[in-house]
Amino acid sequence: MQQPTLPGRRWPWIRLFGRNQAEGDAPDDAQRGYVEAALVLLARCEALHRDWLEQVDEQRRNERLANAAAVYHWHLRGLLDRLAAVEVPRALDAWHEALTGSLESAASATRLMSHGYRFNNVRRICDGGARLEDALGQAVAVRDALVRVYDLSPVGAHQPAERATGA
Repeated sequence: MQQPTLPGRRWPWIRLFGRNQAEGDAPDDAQRGYVEAALVLLARCEALHRDWLEQVDEQRRNERLANAAAVYHWHLRGLLDRLAAVEVPRALDAWHEALTGSLESAASATRLMSHGYRFNNVRRICDGGARLEDALGQAVAVRDALVRVYDLSPVGAHQPAERATGA
């Protein structure tokens, strides 16, 4: 899988993903609680993306795809609000920043696609699809790393992110 990045910003992926729990440094309850909450939000994000791909397959009218992208955006903003309400242990600040960034990027991409479909702008549709694919790739990478580092099983099906454009 291609290493996803946010537009205009490079995340310290090696620092995050190369890190293992220090020997004898078991995660505390606050860290485990955060990771479990993050995994639930990421599972919902993946379900939203599957719903979006179904809409792309079923709908051929741009106004309906614009509405579906707007609903997707609205749900992602709700996930961001829920993530903001979760107390972040200091040890997980970098993970939280990466997860928040990926969800913000996905929300921005869905807004771009919604505008593209609404105003028949192919460039916005393609740019939004590419950004959404990158953002979801980053979210999946964060999920997989949290599962590995904190030895938890992911919530829902463990599947790689599919292409955001439905192709």
